[in-house]
Amino acid sequence: MYHLLMEENKMKTKKELLKKYEETEYYEVIKENYGSKVNYQTYEGIIINFDKDAMKDIVGAKKLTYEDFIDIQIQTGKDYRGALMLCYYYCPIEFKGEVETFRKNTVCFKRIYVDGMYFDGKMFKGKEEHVWMSTNGFDKLNKGDFVSFFAEPYLYIKTSNGKKLDFGLRNPQQVKKIEKYELPTDKELMIQEVDDIICENCYLYEHCSRTYCMQAKNT
Repeated sequence: MYHLLMEENKMKTKKELLKKYEETEYYEVIKENYGSKVNYQTYEGIIINFDKDAMKDIVGAKKLTYEDFIDIQIQTGKDYRGALMLCYYYCPIEFKGEVETFRKNTVCFKRIYVDGMYFDGKMFKGKEEHVWMSTNGFDKLNKGDFVSFFAEPYLYIKTSNGKKLDFGLRNPQQVKKIEKYELPTDKELMIQEVDDIICENCYLYEHCSRTYCMQAKNT
């Protein structure tokens, strides 16, 4: 039934898309960038990718029109898994998590902890709550196990609460059990967030490699 409704509600022309947003801030953005390869970011941090080829990498997007592709990005806004988004666009290093439950052919992690690296060499950490993945690669795990692994971040369309984009993980490799103490703490994640804010406001930010601090530690 959902797929039938989705087919009926498809937008197929630029005119339809512009009409939907004619009273909003997105009208001029769509008008100016429609059909281009621009990756536009709003003042609120919402990213709209106008490159039609980007649809090829999204799981579940085969039946989307180009107009729906733009619309779904606007509707998603910043409502996605931010830590997994960083892993998708940059370099994931390792994932760690606690197995919460199993359901059919899926496993739910109570939390997924992320270690990754930006292109400039600076490391980042993050976490996501209640992440579901296929049990493929996790078949020897039990509820309550703590594990580390590597996986492929991917972008998909979720339909549980309207059409939106989100980021997930698939194809786990190098899965191994670990001890709970090996998971990062909330305090460690908070310290990194503070450090990131300090870096972004530093007068040397544009000249820094972010691999080490250019300011003297005692200043």
